[in-house]
Amino acid sequence: MEIVSSTSPKRFLLRFRSEPFLYLTIFAIVALLAVFVAFPLFRVMTYPKLSHYQEYFTRSRWIRATFNSLTMAVLSTISITFCAFIYAYGMVRTNVPFKRLLETVAILPILSPPFVVAISYIMLFGGRGLVTHKLLGMNVNIYGWQGLWLVQTVTFFPFAYLVIRNVLESISPNLEYAAANLGSTKWQTFWKVIFPLARPGVAGAALLAAISCLADFGNPVLIAGNYAVLPTEAYMQITGWYNLPAAAVLATMLIIPTLILFIVQRYWVSKRVYTTIVGKSSSLRRPEPSKAERYLVNAFCLLFGGLILLIYGTLLWGAFSKVWGADWSLTTKNFAYAFSQGKEIGNSIKFSIGASLLCAFLSIITAYIVQRYSVGAMNSFLDFLATLPGAIPGVFLGIGYILAFNTPPLALTGTGTIIILALLFWNLPMGYRTGTAAIQQLDRCIEKASMNLGAGNFYTFTRIILPLMKTAFFATFTMAFLRSITNLSITIFLYSSKTVVGTISILNLVNNAKWSWAAAMTSVLIGIALVTLLISQKLLGKENLFTD
Repeated sequence: MEIVSSTSPKRFLLRFRSEPFLYLTIFAIVALLAVFVAFPLFRVMTYPKLSHYQEYFTRSRWIRATFNSLTMAVLSTISITFCAFIYAYGMVRTNVPFKRLLETVAILPILSPPFVVAISYIMLFGGRGLVTHKLLGMNVNIYGWQGLWLVQTVTFFPFAYLVIRNVLESISPNLEYAAANLGSTKWQTFWKVIFPLARPGVAGAALLAAISCLADFGNPVLIAGNYAVLPTEAYMQITGWYNLPAAAVLATMLIIPTLILFIVQRYWVSKRVYTTIVGKSSSLRRPEPSKAERYLVNAFCLLFGGLILLIYGTLLWGAFSKVWGADWSLTTKNFAYAFSQGKEIGNSIKFSIGASLLCAFLSIITAYIVQRYSVGAMNSFLDFLATLPGAIPGVFLGIGYILAFNTPPLALTGTGTIIILALLFWNLPMGYRTGTAAIQQLDRCIEKASMNLGAGNFYTFTRIILPLMKTAFFATFTMAFLRSITNLSITIFLYSSKTVVGTISILNLVNNAKWSWAAAMTSVLIGIALVTLLISQKLLGKENLFTD
């Protein structure tokens, strides 16, 4: 079944004739990735002239925005990784009170639009905030880097937490008992055994957090104020002055550090996996933590989990309050307004379903071809293109699609198709990784048996492989749907009056200080995401789609 790589044109023609469907599929996937991933990337980088790039070095605000973006990435990455490690440590190694609740709370930011934390932060501490205005009678300026730092820490904490938690759970208790038998204290065991084994996961989580912070658009546009960062500067160049060359220059400056971090994460951290279990896994319980360790870690988990609950509790209260900042009495009229915006919510659902279904199919087919067939350099090329969108910030991709598909033969600007395509390829790396992991668990003998019985590649894939891949398919669909329905950084550049989605409507409400309506709309989107997650977990038979 496996095709031996060869550069001979004659051998290639013979293979094409024997398996035309396979090669046509490969060519189709390469064409799609080239047009909808590589071409927008190329357009952004080549659209500005040399003089536009030279202008970048003469504009002090742009230089400052670059420095600010890098500074916030460093600060937020440190705080995100620190908080995620302690929280994961508490969930894995201690019996923290309300553990089940805190585990659920930890993933709430994944289910919500990226600017939810910023909205709640303003509702709590802004000029008409519940804490600053109602309780303390203060009027303080909360906008700037300090607020952005706190908001980014909470927003991107779950992604680092899930990575670190999985690593901590994989460390065998046998190693700790062995260290204790050799006279090691708990503190020495932590620094000499646990942390070194968790280091690759911590590094991977930190890199993921840094990439997310660099690409963040929703939080800075609401909370950064005059603290300029690259994503908001690029957005202002388009919406304020319609200066596409300047926006493309700023987007290129944004992708350079993001791409570097992505390459480091992909080719460096992935190579450093420490084996902690050899042979049969241990059924031993983990050693009990010391009292001081338990109290400190549990206190942190309760406080940080309480902060997330406060943020989402404030959002829910705002959704039911008459006029946030003036009249905190409860009403359901805000939800009546939210449901009256059925077009925006309907667009969010429609575009997200379309992008997620296509992403699930394309990612699994691509992963299957790369993992099961050897087609020379085409394997590496496909693998590179399928993972490349993981290094592209949403702002960059949005600008790229404007520049690439604004003229014939693919004049897609202003249509729902361009939003679906952008979300599809933005989510592709996540689906591709999921599909790759699932395919690697399938024994090749299954396919060989099918081929020996006379089945072709197409029949084997559609009748045998796809049914076995249903878990990966639904997991990819669910995660792509959650990411798509809460996306802002891409849709903000691509929507038109006919394709407004929920996140755009929420941003407009926030800009007009319609906090209660914005909170209600946000709650509806979170509710849709939560229902989708629960249905998916039920269908897949998983208690937690993010950790299992």
